[in-house]
Amino acid sequence: MKKIIFTLASLMIAAVSTAQEDQTDSQNRLDSFTDVKKHELSLDVTAALAIPALNPRYEYILGRYSGIGVEAFISLGDNDNDGFEEMEKYSITPYYRQYFFSKEDYGAKGFYGEGFVKFLTYEPYGFFQDQRNNETYFETAIGAGIGWKWVSNSGFLIDLGIGVGRDLGIADDPIDDFDVRLRGGLNFGWRF
Repeated sequence: MKKIIFTLASLMIAAVSTAQEDQTDSQNRLDSFTDVKKHELSLDVTAALAIPALNPRYEYILGRYSGIGVEAFISLGDNDNDGFEEMEKYSITPYYRQYFFSKEDYGAKGFYGEGFVKFLTYEPYGFFQDQRNNETYFETAIGAGIGWKWVSNSGFLIDLGIGVGRDLGIADDPIDDFDVRLRGGLNFGWRF
């Protein structure tokens, strides 16, 4: 009797372990894609066209549901336009993203939420330019955003997102009139 129970238990354990090893073709493609393609480079086309600015982004895919990255911003404009009170000149923005509903192939795509910290320098712009003596100020903002990312089987990606951050008040700007920082755009790039 003990031999029969031992044999049945051994067969059940073997059946369960074999069932766990079997994956669908979709799961196998997802695993191989995320093992190989974990890096993304993209460029924000809205910043290039509207501001003008250079706004590249790098993201490292941690897994199917998350990624970390950094975005740089370099303004290519000048301070002759009177449309804004402050103009961001340079910034570095590290971020963490959590992807939701990412059960389809290739993971780390679809709807996401992110948290970010933005380190930036800005210069007086427009109306307040003369009152600040053309100084450059450093500020840090912390914020959150949402977006959607599409990734093709070949790795081409489109990322549409928006976020908002709040200044931490580090700048010694005498006219502290801009406490909110917007972040977002339309990025085209490649996952490799």
